[in-house]
Parts: sequence; C-alpha cells; structure tokens
Amino acid sequence: MAELEKILEALGGERRIDYSLNRFQRALASIGNPEKNVQTLVIAGTNGKGTVSLLLSSALREAGFSVGTYLSPHLQAVQERFLHNLTPIKEAPLDALAVELEPVAKSHDLTYFEFLTLIHYVWSSREGFDFNVMECGLGGRLDATNVNDPIATVITNISYDHQEYLGDTLEKILEEKMGVLRPEALLFTGVREKALLERIDQRCLELDAIPYFAKEIQTKITGIFPDRQTVTFNDYPFTLSNPSQTAVENASLAFLLMRIVFPKIPMEILHQAFAQVKNPGRMETVQENPRVILSGDHNPAGIASLIETLERSGIHRPKIICAFSPDKPHAEMYRSLAEISGEITLTSVPRLRDKMPAAYFELGPYVENPVQAVEQVLGRAQPSDTLVITGSLYLIGEVRGLWRETAVFR
Repeated sequence: MAELEKILEALGGERRIDYSLNRFQRALASIGNPEKNVQTLVIAGTNGKGTVSLLLSSALREAGFSVGTYLSPHLQAVQERFLHNLTPIKEAPLDALAVELEPVAKSHDLTYFEFLTLIHYVWSSREGFDFNVMECGLGGRLDATNVNDPIATVITNISYDHQEYLGDTLEKILEEKMGVLRPEALLFTGVREKALLERIDQRCLELDAIPYFAKEIQTKITGIFPDRQTVTFNDYPFTLSNPSQTAVENASLAFLLMRIVFPKIPMEILHQAFAQVKNPGRMETVQENPRVILSGDHNPAGIASLIETLERSGIHRPKIICAFSPDKPHAEMYRSLAEISGEITLTSVPRLRDKMPAAYFELGPYVENPVQAVEQVLGRAQPSDTLVITGSLYLIGEVRGLWRETAVFR
C-alpha cells in the first residue's frame, strides 16, 4: 500500500484535522455522490462505536446481506478500516482506489480521514453493498461520515474526549454527537445520564425523531471469564467475546437496533452473529501463561471500564504497560492504573513522543521503546501473572504484531 501511504502523508497525515464538511461534500458531489447509493447506519458516541459497528455488521452479514463496515482508527494496517462482511479489503484494490481518487483529494484539499471515507463510499457503491455501517471518527455534526440520510443512527455514550473540537462539557459534546440525527429518524442510544437523556428527548421532539434507549433492555450477566462473558437480553442468551460491562451495554444497544429496524431476522442469527465478533485490541487476550491482554482504553472512561472489568474477571494486581496521547489527561489515567497494578511501566508511542510534555516522562518507571517494555516485563513475569497493555490505541498497534500479524474481526 505504498501509494496510499504516500498520498495520505501528502494530505497532512493522520494528525491533520479540519473539523468541517463543506470541502468533503463538494468532493462527493464532484464524483456523483456515491454515499447515496448504499443504505447506511451511522454510529456516533465517545466509546464503544467500533464494538456496536461490528456487532451490527455481523448480524446483517449472518442474515445474508452484503455489508460494508468503516472503522477508525486502525491498529496495524489501514485496510482494517474497510471491511466487507467483516473481512478487510485487500491491499491492491485499496491502493488502486487511492491512486484513482487522489486528484479529487488534492483538488478539494481533503484530510487523511476525509480521503479514507471517500474511498469507502466509492468502494461500497461500486461493490453494490446492501448496507454501510459507518463509525464516526470525531464528533458527529461535522464528521465525514455524516453526509447522507441513514436508516438509523446510534449514539453509544457520552464522556470527555476531543474537547478542543467538541466542547468542554458533556452537554456540548452531546450536541456535536446529535448532529448525526435527521428529521423523523430513528435514534438508538446507550446514554444513561438524566440531564443528557432529557436533552436527547428534547432534540427528538424538535426533529420529530423517535428515540430508543438501551437502558430499557433487561440484561443479566450469567457468566464472566477473562476472554468472554455470557449474558441475556430480554431473557435471550448471548455470548460476547469481551468480558467488560461496557461490552454488555454496547451489545444491548446493537440488540435493540436489530430488533426494531430488522425485526424479521431470527434470534438465533443474532446470537450466532454476536458470539463470533472479535474486536482486536479491546480486551483481547493474545497469550496465556503469562496471560497478556491488549486493551486500547484511551480516555478516563475507558480506563475506568478496564479497571472494573479486571476486577469482575478476577484479575488482581496485574502488571501494566501503558502509554497515552498528548491530548489526554495522562497523569489522571496513570494514577488510576497505578492504584490497581502490581507493577506498572510507562512507555510512549514513537509517533507521539515529541509531542508529550516533559512531565509525562516523570509519571513513573519509563521504558521508551514499547516493544522493549513488553520484553522486559514478560522477562520477569511468572506463568500465573497477567500483563495488561493499555492506553493509546497507537500503543496497541505498535505491540500487537508481537502476537498477531493481522487483525481478524470474526
């Protein structure tokens, strides 16, 4: 994928963000608006967007539909962002699309994320997919995935993230996420905070939209293991590959949408579809004796969920390796992890190291190279130990290759 990588670098790389839609909409119009050719589900929210996207995609695939899934970010290879029936696109066709569409990107000054989204729309339109499941990259209102009229929209939850773009209160962040909502649309949400739910109700009244709330689904956890859990949704049994409480919440949200929007899909199809979903880098066990868990929890809400999950799974005083992005409250997250760890090692992501403040490197024991950090910690680990690698998803991408060559989603 040398050509795609060169084009993406020329567009300013992944860190270039232009939080607007005008240029991207003009770019789509210039090539005939391919985004309008495939029915779409749009998934917004702070955490859990990828999980909900994969669960919905798996359910539709198992029901016999042709499904495109657009995810972000990727861990090891950019083709992980482009799935057809949960299988990543091959390198050669992705490179060919990038070369073909490069003039459009240059003439409209598209960003990294916008160009990849453009590629997905063209790819899914030409391949004749039945559905696109689109994970928002940033916010919702001005995100490149927010350019058509979806058959349903999702807001997973709301917590603090990307505050420089979305606002410094949960209410402001919610407003940006609700930008994906359309008049007379269906909205499915995992939001639970009373004040935010009241605002969602108000906005749905303004738009004559219909809200559905995952909190209304009756859930019961029937078994918890380090690499999976069993649950019931409205008394129907399910198995999830992620043992976290947030996985239950995300799955209940996907269950709700499938029951309302696709009521003819049999329950056994949903059960089979949910059980086979894999979400690389999210509570992913990649080794036993000692156990190694990769869990990209990049904001305080994610770290809190990780800590709760470790406790629920019976994992006490794990060894932890962590690294964070410069725009996150890294001191707060490090302290939370240090309180529950038997041994904690701070590292950094090479592409972000120069952007980190000096105080970051003084938080605790530090090993600059993440691969060396893993080797050192495992070198002194006992077979009964658990090592958790967490924080930035960029960190997970840096080290996952020690165990897995590619990302597999089912």
